[in-house]
Amino acid sequence: MKKTYLTLIASMVLATNANAFVVSPHVGIDYVSSTPNGYGNIDSLNGASLNAGVKALGFLSVEGYYQKYFSTSTPNGSKTKPAAYGLDLVADTLNLGVVEVLTTVGYGKYTLDGGTLGKKLEKFEDTSYRAGFGVQVNPTDNIGIRAMYRYVFPKDDFFKKNVQELSIGLRYYFF
Repeated sequence: MKKTYLTLIASMVLATNANAFVVSPHVGIDYVSSTPNGYGNIDSLNGASLNAGVKALGFLSVEGYYQKYFSTSTPNGSKTKPAAYGLDLVADTLNLGVVEVLTTVGYGKYTLDGGTLGKKLEKFEDTSYRAGFGVQVNPTDNIGIRAMYRYVFPKDDFFKKNVQELSIGLRYYFF
């Protein structure tokens, strides 16, 4: 049994030294433009997103995000403060070194709070799946410039049938 543990530890050390398993934490900030489609009275949203994640194996990232949209007016004159948070799994579908083609799937919670949003809805919360694709340009080993398109699938279509998001931003990779 001791030989098995010793062999396992030795193989992990050798694999780590050979860069077979690379873990790279990163943070990012994005500008986000969203187009909600469906029943509600809000046509577009603009905001920012903070991201933190870990890239493992050189091609797969797990990222947490928090999106805060700028306050927007509804047609009846009231204000709403949309936000979203959740997790994304981002894969380098095609890695060309400086340029990466990305695909993503994720799950998050979207909220609208404040004002009358239509049909006397004052607060809306829904969890949603989202999927998308994009491109990232890496001018250095630590900096990435990313553009992504995401399609959000709300479970409850009382307020919106879908949301389309376009984001552009920066990533900083610590190592």
